[in-house]
Amino acid sequence: MIDVLKQKNVLYAEDDIVTQRLYKGYFEHYFENVYLAENGQQAIDLYNEKKPDIIFLDINMPVLNGLDVCKEIRKNDSNTKIILLTTRSDKEALLQAVELGLTTYLEKPVSKVRLKQVLIKLAADFKKTGKTLIRQHNDNSYIWNSVTRELFCNSNLIHLTKNEKLLLELFISSHHEKVSNEQIYSYVWSDDLDKEFSELSIKALIKRLRNKLPPNSIINSYGLGYSFNKSTDSL
Repeated sequence: MIDVLKQKNVLYAEDDIVTQRLYKGYFEHYFENVYLAENGQQAIDLYNEKKPDIIFLDINMPVLNGLDVCKEIRKNDSNTKIILLTTRSDKEALLQAVELGLTTYLEKPVSKVRLKQVLIKLAADFKKTGKTLIRQHNDNSYIWNSVTRELFCNSNLIHLTKNEKLLLELFISSHHEKVSNEQIYSYVWSDDLDKEFSELSIKALIKRLRNKLPPNSIINSYGLGYSFNKSTDSL
């Protein structure tokens, strides 16, 4: 079950460098990417840049404390999992954090047994909530399941090849930003060392994926790359 975390990114904000390094190695066993922050402002900046799936926040950090970081994130984001790292004396602040949609908290010093329990719970939550509505076209809902890596139109499975899945994942994770041919090549064919860069191959792949999605799902900006249109279409 916990293998689902291998597809997730985590942000770990901790001002104690020794503790940070210790748990960085631990997190690297479970997550695809681990981003580190030493203070609250760095945590906000990394959150805005990387859009992690999970955030571990030390409640006592310089510049901005964990509670302020949590408040800032929750202004526009109610979905990202946030785990607060607290001490026994942080109970009042913890009550405020609960109102901000805290996923859970860990009391410092954090035991690896308790941390493993939290990771198992997070994996179970992601198993339940892996579905994302990526397009609404007329009466059809196009849903991507990031856990099973499957695309559905309503309840009907749309068959995607391995490379089509990779391309769709890249578009979804790009958050509306344009993706260049070079980025597509690096992402889709990263494991194929014998595959040479080819714009024709990229265009052919995009065409095949386009044919399985609603009209105008993939937008071509000449000379700049491609972007994924997540807007809702209606009659």
